[in-house]
Amino acid sequence: MLLDASKIPNRERLILTGLYLSKYDAAGLKKLGFESFLEAFNVIGYALGQKPASIKNYRDEFDPLFPNRRCGWHKRPTRDYCLKVLKEYKDLDFETFSGLVRSFTGYNENAFCESQPEAGQDGRSNFFANRLTTGLAAEHYFESVQPSLLEFKGCSVENTTRLGCGYDYRLQPMARAEFLAVEVKGLKERSGAISLTPKE
Repeated sequence: MLLDASKIPNRERLILTGLYLSKYDAAGLKKLGFESFLEAFNVIGYALGQKPASIKNYRDEFDPLFPNRRCGWHKRPTRDYCLKVLKEYKDLDFETFSGLVRSFTGYNENAFCESQPEAGQDGRSNFFANRLTTGLAAEHYFESVQPSLLEFKGCSVENTTRLGCGYDYRLQPMARAEFLAVEVKGLKERSGAISLTPKE
């Protein structure tokens, strides 16, 4: 099956992520480098700009169809649009499906290979999870909470992550000429160190 992830609508990406986590369960978590479903829901959900509960709900939707310890939404039939996605992607093997889920969040396997020393499969998986937690997911989380942060209230926001200017967001207060430059960093644990590039 020839896949072009860029043509898959965001809702279908959420459904596919739920399908993957239901079908492959703990093996899928390990492959992606996550220690828990909660971590996977939060990281991938925010990376896709959606509520983490959306992925959990889609996982629960598929749970009655796969042999795992969860019951999921077993008291009603699986929704037709979810069955359609299942039918379309049912022949994906584990490696291809894992790569597809990674691609939804901007993870580039080739970039990893070029920039990182060779590691085993677990090292590659952990790198994927760490990059999402400290990068894209953290940025989407900031976007979701920014309007409620007192320091940034009333600011217009421009995403500058792809401009290479050394910060992630340009916030423009209403009554000021100068802007605020915001660099977003995320941590996987409650405490730890962050790294900054010279430009940052």
